[in-house]
Amino acid sequence: MKKTLIFLFMCLPMMVMAQTTLTPEQKLEQAQRQLEEAKAALEQAKAAKAKAEAEAKARKEAEAKNIEKKITETKAEAERLAREAAAISEAANKSQASPSPKAGDSAVEGSTSDAWVVPTTPATAAARANKSVRTENKDNKDFYLQKGIIPEVGGQVVWTETVDAPGATADQLYDKAFAYLTELTQGSNQLDGSKVALVNKSEHSIVATVHEKLVFSSSFLSLDFTQFNYVLQATCRDGQATLTMNRLTYNYDVQGNVSNLTAEQWITDKYAVNKKQTRLLPVSGKFRRATVDRKNSIFEGFVQALK
Repeated sequence: MKKTLIFLFMCLPMMVMAQTTLTPEQKLEQAQRQLEEAKAALEQAKAAKAKAEAEAKARKEAEAKNIEKKITETKAEAERLAREAAAISEAANKSQASPSPKAGDSAVEGSTSDAWVVPTTPATAAARANKSVRTENKDNKDFYLQKGIIPEVGGQVVWTETVDAPGATADQLYDKAFAYLTELTQGSNQLDGSKVALVNKSEHSIVATVHEKLVFSSSFLSLDFTQFNYVLQATCRDGQATLTMNRLTYNYDVQGNVSNLTAEQWITDKYAVNKKQTRLLPVSGKFRRATVDRKNSIFEGFVQALK
């Protein structure tokens, strides 16, 4: 009995090997199955690689387009600034070449020409202007959601106000508008570079470049504001004057990080209002409210100054 058991134990490995030994057909089938699995894995790897390459290519193309767009916009802005600088420089040279104004002369020398000139003497007449930012609409959320409250003309944010002044001559309105804009650009909230930049007395036109503090909130411990830049142009004629406000930009400093923003890409409905058009977005919304209030103050002051 003992010998029989020993013999069985010796034969057991051979029996197991016999059971696990594959026939040639089974080996072929196994190899084919492994081949198919390898092919499937290769196809998946190729598909994943192609998808990753396509996404990377799309990102590069988008970045390239964005860079090209920024380059184009930067060049356009540089050309515009160069043209303005050339115009101001030319006007300054003409002003310097003109005789000095005598006592009692008009505030602008060379007013009989058709050229734009830089005003040589600041206005001294006080304009009855409301230069403070209005706040009565602060709690009226729907006021700032009104359709058209941020008007766009040719893709640019532009506000225009025409004031009727029956009986007033173009010269009279020009003098009042000049005094108002001069006072406006000399307020306590104004920054360097804010001034009446160009005038054309013969055409009764005035251009002011404004750089000022637009305050969102103020407390003992903090002051939240942005540098607000824009251009005002007043054009006068007998019985009527028009004020235009455009080229609105913001320089917003948050802990040393300055964001340069345009009104077109910051306070319009697309960027400052939620998709349902039911509320203003938190950050761009406060810019929209403050800008509308400041615009209203300026235009109301202009109306008062012409009375």
